[in-house]
Amino acid sequence: MGPNVWGEEELAEAARAGLGEEPGRLDQDLRALREWIKKSPHLQNIKTDDNTLKCFLRGCKFSLERTKEKLDFHFTVRGSLPEWFDNWDPRDPKLAKIFQSGAYLPLPGYDKHGRFVVLMRNGQVDPSDKIEDGFKASTMVMALAMEGNTQSEVRGFVLVQDMAGMTGSHVVQMNPVVMRKAMTVWEDAYPARPQALHFVSMPPVVESMFNMVQGLQKEKMRKRNHVHPKGDMSKVVADLGPEVLPPEFGGTGPSLDTITKYWLDRLEHRRAWLMEQVQYRTEEQKRPGKPKNHGDIFGIEGSFRKLEID
Repeated sequence: MGPNVWGEEELAEAARAGLGEEPGRLDQDLRALREWIKKSPHLQNIKTDDNTLKCFLRGCKFSLERTKEKLDFHFTVRGSLPEWFDNWDPRDPKLAKIFQSGAYLPLPGYDKHGRFVVLMRNGQVDPSDKIEDGFKASTMVMALAMEGNTQSEVRGFVLVQDMAGMTGSHVVQMNPVVMRKAMTVWEDAYPARPQALHFVSMPPVVESMFNMVQGLQKEKMRKRNHVHPKGDMSKVVADLGPEVLPPEFGGTGPSLDTITKYWLDRLEHRRAWLMEQVQYRTEEQKRPGKPKNHGDIFGIEGSFRKLEID
């Protein structure tokens, strides 16, 4: 369970105040979304369970138009980016190696503001492995962590990005084409919005890449970035509270090892569910008007690169 879990009434009040969520309206909106999906020939193969639709409604603050756009775009991206969204088998040796490294760890419970916290340690990933596998692994863990996580949908999440151990070889992989894809997926295809991004232990070699990423970010997101001096966790602990952070990061929560084992178990336990997720995507040949291809979504250099590789 972990610390700072909010009760139903507290969450309902926060959802009403922060997102404009009203109980009667939620059912109405779910019905309206399902009607629209039924009439959209290219969306017959997307997820339409309550959890998924509520997550998108909350992420779009109950604007039906924005929710429709985001839902459509999310499942379009899932179909056009197979290197992230195909073959979600946690037993795949390439992925298992990344999971065992503890590079992507949602932390148990929530911070003192009730927000969900995700720790990413990209320096743990072997830079000779394909960067797409890293993105795939982190997306799988996040999908599991967010599934039915009402508190995260209502209170948002915080990303703690530990860059210790990152080298020039890691940086070379993060070229502009890869970064643009990542930004499109994170900022436009998912309803979850990080409330704060804390960057810790950033080696000098990573600074230029970080600046490039900031250049691609939307202004609203750029303002949420906080870079901390090497070895100084004091402001992160002050913002999140010690109980959600592992001892290796100045907190009083479970150790990195314990959290890594928890996620390895969870990935194995939910293997069938994970492998099922890859089938949910738009059917572009049935889209009214013109089908959306890779180039439409990720810009022209994305499609050129694809041609070279094929």
